[in-house]
Amino acid sequence: MFELFAVGLEMQKRMIDAQMKGIEVARDMVEAAQRQVEVGRAAGQAGEANMRAMKGWMNLWGFRS
Repeated sequence: MFELFAVGLEMQKRMIDAQMKGIEVARDMVEAAQRQVEVGRAAGQAGEANMRAMKGWMNLWGFRS
């Protein structure tokens, strides 16, 4: 009887461990997605700065933008 109880507890422990690993993986995925958003924002800002600089050079050399 106690052996069955011990086996049941061990199975529950393993299931909890597996669920915790799944939660950790999900947390890592969310963190990676947040980093991708930050990188995307930075790239967008760099692109805008590049366009402003290019327009500045074009205006300096007499081109109209």
